[in-house]
Amino acid sequence: MTRVTCYGGVNEIGGNKVLVEDGDARIWLDMGQSFGFGSEYFGEFLDFRSRFGLRDYFALNLLPRLPGLYSAEWLEGARFDYEPARFSAVFISHIHFDHTNHLKFLDPKIPVHMGEGTKIMLESWEETGRFNLEEHDYRTFRTGRRIRVDGVEVTPVHVDHSAPAAYGFLLNTEAGTIAYTGDLRQHGPHAEMTREFIEAAAREKPVALITEGTRVAPKDPRQSSSEADVRDKSIDTAGRSKGKLVIATFYPRDVDRMRTFLEVAKAVERKYVLQSKAAHLLLSLRRDARISVPDVLRDHDILVYDRRFDKQPSWESDLFRQLGDRVVTSDDVNRHQSDYLLQLDFWTLNELIDIQPAPGTTFIHSKSEPIEEDDEVERILRNWVRFCKLRRYQYHASGHMSEAEVGDMVRTIAPKVVIPVHTEHPERFTRFSPRVIQPVRETPIPLT
Repeated sequence: MTRVTCYGGVNEIGGNKVLVEDGDARIWLDMGQSFGFGSEYFGEFLDFRSRFGLRDYFALNLLPRLPGLYSAEWLEGARFDYEPARFSAVFISHIHFDHTNHLKFLDPKIPVHMGEGTKIMLESWEETGRFNLEEHDYRTFRTGRRIRVDGVEVTPVHVDHSAPAAYGFLLNTEAGTIAYTGDLRQHGPHAEMTREFIEAAAREKPVALITEGTRVAPKDPRQSSSEADVRDKSIDTAGRSKGKLVIATFYPRDVDRMRTFLEVAKAVERKYVLQSKAAHLLLSLRRDARISVPDVLRDHDILVYDRRFDKQPSWESDLFRQLGDRVVTSDDVNRHQSDYLLQLDFWTLNELIDIQPAPGTTFIHSKSEPIEEDDEVERILRNWVRFCKLRRYQYHASGHMSEAEVGDMVRTIAPKVVIPVHTEHPERFTRFSPRVIQPVRETPIPLT
């Protein structure tokens, strides 16, 4: 019996937790947290009671009560007895938290497979304090490597996404091949990777395609821009910002966007000032020769920003020591505003108080536009832009396929069954395939 059960990513963006069972194999595809996870019950000043482990998660039906999945530590106080690991493996498609964040709850004896680049990024983010997924039996792979797990052969195939080292998977089961997309796009700088996944999946004539559909919607708020579009528009805007600072904000794991704004800075003859955690990530990724990243240590157009903490972490002290005089502070940026293109993210907006950007300073927002009008992050961001009298521009290239591109992919792969996840509109997939099974959370879908 081969079956697929979705424990997350059902009628929602992110939170993928897909269990594939085939014979003795019980394999998870991603272990993420959705963007709205727990928001019905918790908020900024009301959180899960961590002292009781997973008790609140189970009581509110936010996590499945599956024996042999969770660690003994997280089950302490949860009113759910620990049992030895019952699952074969977890395969992680990419680093984003909506595909990884619930790894922290898992029994560390369950092997976790991820791309080599993903593991490097994870180590960087854990060292710099942004991430903690606990200890696991990590095993890394490259594209095309065949991994045998309890009788099922899993082949990772690289795809292009807004994080490097992103993969889809092909699982050869008794029922036939199951293809899983992870997150992917065709308008990024490595579109050929996504095409290779689609071609590989089509050759397998899969019995099922488990596919994301982030942008499959009646109305798509995301523009279909490429990374080259972001670069060209930003160069034009920065070039017109004579005598003033240029500020750019983007997701701090988007290596392609970091490279794009370095190209922008060079084109308009400015120094590129990175936050220290972004610089640490780029420096770490130099260990993976297959990922092209800016060279923080050798490229003298790259500077790193010092937020001047009272107690500097050792990783940051070591980074600054290697950079020497290429470390700048708010005072430096304030005095030489026309010389810099500065990366700020949401968590460093308060540096604007000391930087004191001149009125009319260019602020390039290179993230998705907010979908909800009451988005709290967007409200705060607008207040900073207004207070500092910044001039805001929106240039972004999505990490996901458009609805039309998803439709073309489904028709090219031509699976017997389509299972939509990571989408709020699974019903729209009937436009692309005659047989679509809309998953119901925790309800098995038999494939044989």
